[in-house]
Amino acid sequence: MQLLTMKRVPVPKGSAVFSYLAWPWLKLISLLPFWLLYGISNGIRFILYHVLGYRVKVVRENLKNCFPDLSNGERKTIERKYYSHLSDLFVETIKGMSISEKQMRERMLNIDQHEYDKLHQEGKSAIIVMSHCGNWEWICLMSQIVCQQRVQCLYKTLSNPGFDRLMFLVRSKFGASPIPMEQTLRVLDANKEVVTVNAFIGDQNPSSGKGAAWVNFLGQDTAFMMGAEKIAKKLDWPVYYLSSSKIKRGYYQAHTVPICLDPKSTKDGEITQWIANHTEKEILHQPHIWLWSHRRWKHKRNA
Repeated sequence: MQLLTMKRVPVPKGSAVFSYLAWPWLKLISLLPFWLLYGISNGIRFILYHVLGYRVKVVRENLKNCFPDLSNGERKTIERKYYSHLSDLFVETIKGMSISEKQMRERMLNIDQHEYDKLHQEGKSAIIVMSHCGNWEWICLMSQIVCQQRVQCLYKTLSNPGFDRLMFLVRSKFGASPIPMEQTLRVLDANKEVVTVNAFIGDQNPSSGKGAAWVNFLGQDTAFMMGAEKIAKKLDWPVYYLSSSKIKRGYYQAHTVPICLDPKSTKDGEITQWIANHTEKEILHQPHIWLWSHRRWKHKRNA
């Protein structure tokens, strides 16, 4: 069967210049050993946190609203550790341009390959939902290494076309197929007869509160996108949740569990609530590795 894949459209001239200029430098940086990259990460953290104060107000507001029972000192500890993780995430994403399969297997552990092997043997496609915890870019890379079936990673198109193009190339390094969110249903429906693993970021902020599922998440009324649930019901695909934890600097552990094997039997919003519950549990395990600088609660119900 001929698979529908996404072809990158030519980027505007200015963005193309950015790509051509940035790519060789980023590629060169990616070849540096990890110890040196983490030295660079330390410098990035200092600039982001202490010099620029990058989204510090957003981070502090989010932490205060999510953890009102923690002391200022406890929230400050999470804040500092978050900026260290964010800086590590930046250099690790660049490292993804040249990282080897052997290195990926050493640094992204226990992704529960047996779950994916079982799906492949049964000839079933599935939806895998994860969050902005840990290193989701490495998970995208690792997924096609461990999965025999085709992996399709859904992503939100970046505002800078040049950088978006670079990220597309990084994410598809080991053969995964990145799919822009706006083309999700068309591509997945076209490939529904092919056994695939389809990765969604479940905690992505919706473009508006309209059409979203409103759930209690980290103690707040929160809009969650229902894309994974709607597609699971339409195509009758089981839904799994992939959680991530950070073992130590540069090393992560992933765990995949089924959360709904019969999506058509569920009530509207039920799967999305389960996704929110798993995401919250994942965040509470290691708060500092979630994306706190994201304006996650900008939408209000009935606004």
